[in-house]
Amino acid sequence: MRRASLLIRADRVRGRISPLIYGQFIEHMGRCIYGGIFEPDSPLADELGFRRDVLEALRALRVPILRYPGGCFSDEYHWRDGIGPRERRPRYQEQYWTRWVRRWGRPELASLIGPPETNAFGTDEYLTLCAELGCQPYLNVNHGTDTPEEAAEWVAYCNRRPETPARVSVVGVGNEVFGFWETGHCSGDEYGRHFLQFAEKIRRVDAEVKLLATGAPRTYSAFTADLLRAAGPTMDYVSVHAFHPPVPGMRPLRDDEPDYWAVVAGPYALIRNVDDVLADIDRAFGPDSPVRVSFDEWNLWCAWDDCVATNYDLRAGLMFAGTFNRIHERAPRVEIAMIAQLVNMLGLIQTDESRLFQTAGCLVNRLYVEETRPLALECQVESETFNTPVWPDVPESFQPMMGEDLTGIPYLDASATASEDSRQLAV
Repeated sequence: MRRASLLIRADRVRGRISPLIYGQFIEHMGRCIYGGIFEPDSPLADELGFRRDVLEALRALRVPILRYPGGCFSDEYHWRDGIGPRERRPRYQEQYWTRWVRRWGRPELASLIGPPETNAFGTDEYLTLCAELGCQPYLNVNHGTDTPEEAAEWVAYCNRRPETPARVSVVGVGNEVFGFWETGHCSGDEYGRHFLQFAEKIRRVDAEVKLLATGAPRTYSAFTADLLRAAGPTMDYVSVHAFHPPVPGMRPLRDDEPDYWAVVAGPYALIRNVDDVLADIDRAFGPDSPVRVSFDEWNLWCAWDDCVATNYDLRAGLMFAGTFNRIHERAPRVEIAMIAQLVNMLGLIQTDESRLFQTAGCLVNRLYVEETRPLALECQVESETFNTPVWPDVPESFQPMMGEDLTGIPYLDASATASEDSRQLAV
């Protein structure tokens, strides 16, 4: 008979858990926004153009912070295209994702993942959505084709107008700048100098916003170290993105035992990337640095087809739970985290023209939001363990990006949190 034990030390607090670790992310990609959140012509839409059923599901998630407009899309997005009367906003047949999906060899998915851009959903619609949900706006400004001045003007548009629906609290400068696929790709040293220019202009407009610099996952480890050396501790957050498997789009998820265990063990692969960035911060600024980590894109992403519609099953739900547990263990240093993305596009919530369903990942997210208490406790689990490659049957060319095999993964996983007065315990 297999046995396991769980020891919770209520007298040992690991750290305070930020409610922002249950944040969400929306991008102009697939049917995340158009055909998902925002459908003015739908009979299900409210007077603002939002799907009523989607809003209801989002309110149940108690979204604390919402990132927009990307993602890779953000480094080509010009914010003025999405303001003013909708009928006067420019329209584009192609956008970032249209081009890149073609380049990656899936032209049949290009118009689905990168649909034509109408700019009907822009800054005011986004801020209104945040106000409807009662969440903080996290604006990702364009580092690829915009200037620091334009970024600062966007922040001013959001935060200085008396009629603004919601004030932006976090501003990220660029997205995945370390990657060859990103518009504005450059070295960590060069990006660090750019970040200082953006930070100066943005803080002149609003000194209270928190600024986020984009870090890199472990396969690009030198980028983050170079960024921190060039920019110094001028940022409030360093972001890191990681998907499981580490190279999205290799093959569809299979319904077999090797893939099952690789998915369930996924949190231990994902968190390596966070730990690498934390180590970079420690080396650059010391372990007591106030600079925090924003793990603002993570998810299970196996095949390009997943972008169109994703039905997370039980094993994915277990992966989501395990990832939240790993984030709890790193409180308070991981202050923001976000699943990428929220609706349809790898989304927790899936819709068609008339229906909506919440995936297993969504239900797990709701459970953690509802039950997690603010203090992370020391939690010791003893159980039998298993080993798995990070991802089975990986083409040889991708093998170096997988990292070391995952070994000693416990069959039982847990996180324990307590209320401030210690009268409530959630396991």
